[in-house]
Amino acid sequence: MSPTTIIELGMLISVVLVLSLLAHLFPKKSRKVIWIIAGLLLVGGITFYSTRPFIVQYQTHEAIEELNKYLTKKYPNDNWRITDKDEVEIRPVVYLHVIFESEPKVVYEYGVKDSNIEQVYILAANSKIMPQHNEGGEKNY
Repeated sequence: MSPTTIIELGMLISVVLVLSLLAHLFPKKSRKVIWIIAGLLLVGGITFYSTRPFIVQYQTHEAIEELNKYLTKKYPNDNWRITDKDEVEIRPVVYLHVIFESEPKVVYEYGVKDSNIEQVYILAANSKIMPQHNEGGEKNY
């Protein structure tokens, strides 16, 4: 679990606790409504945080498949390895790292959004390496 997720869960629990404590200051009728709201917040938060990893995993898997198809079409005679960035957030763009067997010291970062694939970054071990699979990504040597 990432530190951000822990902070978000802590904030959710704090809000639920504060609402529960504040409920004691209101009449019985209002207290019941506040407890229902706090309970719904808690159930909704638990549901969201328990399903988010599965959604991110699904998005990443789909993006890897799309990128693999794209690379197979663009570089049919090459082999590569695709890894994700271990993101825990649900985002519209999934960023993936590609390392070609012919260039083990260069990492290409691709952004995949729906069926749009774009090379966004090139990371090389040193500045003497000239990337062979450059598609216009920003270089970082």
